[in-house]
Amino acid sequence: MAGEFRVDIHGIKTIPIDEFGGKAYNVKQAIFEINPSIFTGTKPTTEAEMTDLITDFNSKRSIYKLGGLSSKGFYDTAYTALLDCMLSFAPYVNGIANGKEDVFKLSMLPYWDGTNDTPTLIKNGALATGLSYTPGATGIAKVSCAPFGRETKYICLAVQGGQFPAGTIMSLDGQIIIPLGEESPTCVININGKRSKTLVGLIPKTDYYLYYVMVCAGTVSGLSLPLKIAAGN
Repeated sequence: MAGEFRVDIHGIKTIPIDEFGGKAYNVKQAIFEINPSIFTGTKPTTEAEMTDLITDFNSKRSIYKLGGLSSKGFYDTAYTALLDCMLSFAPYVNGIANGKEDVFKLSMLPYWDGTNDTPTLIKNGALATGLSYTPGATGIAKVSCAPFGRETKYICLAVQGGQFPAGTIMSLDGQIIIPLGEESPTCVININGKRSKTLVGLIPKTDYYLYYVMVCAGTVSGLSLPLKIAAGN
């Protein structure tokens, strides 16, 4: 219900990865060191255990950034462990705070009041941004965009050989409208709702134009600005 403060689970999951280790450290300090008279009782983990998780995450991330894909599995495991630790503090802090915003602030965890303005932002014209891609194996491209608001789902369209015809629009209820007299281009569409996607079945050595669309509570954004991509050869 709007107006009732609680730890923001979505907010924890979407902490930028380059800030995640530092944010976890701040939470650990706030709960275990700075405000022990407020955060009393049995905690979901010990300070020593959380310190080890933070250290391991920072180490594995540094190695992954330098060592490439061979280190990704270790990094993913370390990230998941620290994320689970951060999420485990949600019911604990919610119980201590009992709706008091000052206590949520002291915990250093993201919090919110239950209000979701994402559909309104989309209705007012917000578009997906930060489109990116990495060529994969033959006929495969890994694509993504910048995160938006809570509960946002993502659709992407990869148009073969060129962009959508000028004047093509996506309506608020999700209908693609191509101007009269224009042909519908060949495209690959992914509707799984995830932000990061793997497109398969693309034609190697062929240009595609990638578009993203955001959906929340039945409200659909317009087409993003396109990004020219290509599949792996």
